[in-house]
Amino acid sequence: MQVTFLGTGAAPSMPIPFCTCRVCMNARRVGGKNLRRRSSIIINADLLVDIGPDLATASYEHNLFLANISVCLQTHAHEDHLDVEFIISRHTEYGTEVANGLLFVGSGETLRVVDEIVRRRCEYGSIFDPNTQAALKMNVLTVAPYETCTVGNYRATGYPANHATDQASLLYSIEQGDRAVFYGTDTSVLSEEVWEHLLSYRTRYDLIILDHTYGIGLESRPEDHLGSRDVIAHADRFRESGLLKDTGIVYATHISHEGNAEHDELDKNAGKYGYRVAFDGLRLVLDG
Repeated sequence: MQVTFLGTGAAPSMPIPFCTCRVCMNARRVGGKNLRRRSSIIINADLLVDIGPDLATASYEHNLFLANISVCLQTHAHEDHLDVEFIISRHTEYGTEVANGLLFVGSGETLRVVDEIVRRRCEYGSIFDPNTQAALKMNVLTVAPYETCTVGNYRATGYPANHATDQASLLYSIEQGDRAVFYGTDTSVLSEEVWEHLLSYRTRYDLIILDHTYGIGLESRPEDHLGSRDVIAHADRFRESGLLKDTGIVYATHISHEGNAEHDELDKNAGKYGYRVAFDGLRLVLDG
C-alpha cells in the first residue's frame, strides 16, 4: 500500500496569504516542505480522501495521475476539503472522457450538504438521482459511524470526528489486505466511544495520520482541531493500546501557523515524542 499526501495544510493553507507572522514569513523564505496545500491523501492510485480545492494543482506538482481514482472517502463538506467543481466537471456536458466510475462515500449528513451545493451550483439534478449519477459517472454510498463497508479494493470504517458535528464528520480506517491506515483529520480529541470501538475492532495500523492544526505546546480546541499536546497523547495511546504495529508510524497533518515552526524544526521536535510531520508530496510505502 502506498500513501501520498496531496496537501498537509489547514483551511487557509500555509503560509496564510495575508499573514506576516514569523511562521508564515519563514515559510515563504524557506519554501519547500513549508508550503502546504489543503489536506488530502491518495492511497495507491485509486482511493482519494477528500476531493478538496487543491486537488488539481497538487496532482500537477507531484506528477500524480488522477484518472484512475475510483473511490473518494469524504470526511465532511467544509470548503477546504470539498470542491464540487471536480464532481460537476465529470458531467457529459463538459465533454470529459471519464476512465472510471467514482464511488463517493460519506455520512448521510455530509452527502446531503454536498447535494445541496451541487444543486445550487448547477442544474444537473441531485447526486442521489440515478440519472444524475449516470451523467456524472458516479455512485454515492452513505456510511454510518462504526460501519465497515467494502469500497473498491478496500474495507473502510467511519469513526465520528470531534469536528463539524452538524455534518456528522467522519475519520476513516482504511484496510487493504493486511495493511491499514487511520486517517484522523479534521478532529479535536477523540471520544472515549471512538477509542472503545477502535479497541473492540482491534485493527492494527501501519500508519496513523492525526490532525495537528495547533503547534508546539498548544491545546486542542473542542469540536475543532488537535494541538500538539493531544497529538502526542493520541500517538502514545495508539501505541500503548496495541493499535499501532511495532513497525507502524504516526504522521501529523493539517498544519496551521499557530505555534508551529519551520518544517524541519517541527519534525525534529515531533520525533522526540514518537511521531513525524508530513509534507506535501510525501509518499509512504507500507510494506511491513
